[in-house]
Amino acid sequence: MPDGARLGARIWLPDSAHNQPVPAILEYIPYRKDDYSAVRDSTTIAWFANRGYACVRVDMRGSGSSDGVLYDEYSEQEIDDGVAVINWIADQQWCDGNVGTMGISWGGVTGLQLAQRNPKPLKTVVALGASEFRYYDDGGYYMGCMVGQTIGWAAIMFGYNTRPPDPLLAGDGWRALWFDRLNNAPHYLDHWLTHQREDDYWLRGTVGTDYDAIRIPVYAVSGHADCWPNTVPRLLENLAVPKRGLQGAWCHRYPHLGIPGPTVGFLNDAARWFGQWLKHDNTGILDESTYQVYIQDSVRPKPYYDTRPGHWVGESGWPSAHVQTKLYYLGENELSESEVNASIPEICSPQTVGLAAGEYMPWFAFGPADELPGDQQSEDAGSLIFDTPILAEQIEILGNPEVEISVASDRPQALLAARLCDVWPDGASTLITRGLLNLSQRNGKRNPVHVVPGQYYTVKVTLNHVGYAVPAGHKIRLAVSTSYWPMAWPSPDTATVSVSTGSSRLNLPVRSPDADNGILTQFEAAQSAKPIATETLRVFKQTRSVTVDSNTGDHVFEISADNGKVRFRQNRLEMGSRTLQRYTIQPDDPLSARAEYEWEWEYGRGTDWNVKTRTRTAVTSDHSHFFVEAESVAWEDDEVVFSKQWDKKYSRDHF
Repeated sequence: MPDGARLGARIWLPDSAHNQPVPAILEYIPYRKDDYSAVRDSTTIAWFANRGYACVRVDMRGSGSSDGVLYDEYSEQEIDDGVAVINWIADQQWCDGNVGTMGISWGGVTGLQLAQRNPKPLKTVVALGASEFRYYDDGGYYMGCMVGQTIGWAAIMFGYNTRPPDPLLAGDGWRALWFDRLNNAPHYLDHWLTHQREDDYWLRGTVGTDYDAIRIPVYAVSGHADCWPNTVPRLLENLAVPKRGLQGAWCHRYPHLGIPGPTVGFLNDAARWFGQWLKHDNTGILDESTYQVYIQDSVRPKPYYDTRPGHWVGESGWPSAHVQTKLYYLGENELSESEVNASIPEICSPQTVGLAAGEYMPWFAFGPADELPGDQQSEDAGSLIFDTPILAEQIEILGNPEVEISVASDRPQALLAARLCDVWPDGASTLITRGLLNLSQRNGKRNPVHVVPGQYYTVKVTLNHVGYAVPAGHKIRLAVSTSYWPMAWPSPDTATVSVSTGSSRLNLPVRSPDADNGILTQFEAAQSAKPIATETLRVFKQTRSVTVDSNTGDHVFEISADNGKVRFRQNRLEMGSRTLQRYTIQPDDPLSARAEYEWEWEYGRGTDWNVKTRTRTAVTSDHSHFFVEAESVAWEDDEVVFSKQWDKKYSRDHF
């Protein structure tokens, strides 16, 4: 780097690249190329080396065997380094000066941010599972609510950032680098709870504040089961460059590895995109539908699917002229296509509503698990429900449903969770999509203000973008609750919310059954490169449970996982981990909410080197403050060599 720091890279080159320079594809993320992401890297970015590209996988400053400490997400230092990496790649003898980026999650966000900097060699970005609005659906405030499971992301990064570098790569200074991280790596919750509004901290690195700064082609990809399903349509709507969108049924994974399936030959498709912009090939990819999205068929509710049935549709852009808004008016437990008499139902949900929500960010990192939403009947029982009549014909939903709802709260702070469900003839309820609103943010997320108890406000709850076909014979249900734990941290008081149905409605985006699909891509079967060789030393095991303590009334949702242990044959490095998530709450007490996270990592190489780290985070609250307790411990062999504790409190700012 320009300041002398070193970043670790793994590079795959075509055999001829030293004599015939080639374009390069960069993946730039903090997830440790030498162990944690090594298998996926070898199957994904390395695949392009056999297609005539130099493939470069770089660990960000502060991660893996790179120098430094990772102080935050999307920092100016991170993007400065990324620009320097791109320029370094372009200057190498094996590169022809043309560079593209590809990355999922953090890597997708950073790719878009690098595009805004416009380094000359950067010609295109492929961004998967990314967010271009940090506060709304990234770090800590999903849709403006503090998310119990997103607190877990800060806890995860706390564990990630305190792991040791590999002495084989970092050299004699590995231990000093490790202790620098142990001593100085912050807990990201400190950043997030210090900035509870959408202030300049969140706007830094928010791509959506300046779409026009991106002047190169963008291929955006996501899935309906991902936590960031809104990014693809927003980028297609707002970018003024050549663009392409792909949205399947997948969770937070690459499409050729997608769960739920069907998977597609994404790497082949991405190679066509890179060929168009890095090699100037006429691939025909620009003749195909700009936005290709999977419409999921109705399925019985369950928390894991290998594959979702459905079909692909193609749009020339987004928004689509093929999608029209169908209005449903809220009546007494009904959704009606005509205006109905007003009623004033009330809802005060048990704090346990949300326990069947599934994971905030399903990604099946270590294997299949019950991370998707289950049957919503238990959630519906604690909600106001509004059902359509039995459908006479199929309705194909595509877009962001919106609920315009007139509400009053008897407390100055309250939460609204809105869920759209597919109700089967036998009563089973499959989640289609959902949205959250902190009522204090009804006028925006930068300057929240409490509600006046008893006063009615017409607010809008935007649900996540989705493609879903509800068949004839089923009902569509709108369910509204005042709690959604652990996805949303409870408001400090138990609020009762009144709904004025006469002035409330559901705006449902419906795609015409006669719509033209344009030219759909004929995706090849999913394929990938050969994975790096590993030996399994311990297999993945996970348990999930919801229990009720008969003495305290605590409902405890616990996920305990042994993520297994492997040995990399190439360098004999051993890596294993264990995790624990625990969410506790009492049905009638929002101040009983407690979220706990533990991460344990172990690394070794035979008897020569064995280290372990363990981090623990616990978050609670009272009426006016959040409380964070955290601990970091490290061992060499069986000896504790580091221990540190945190105990901090933060004023609640309209949460």
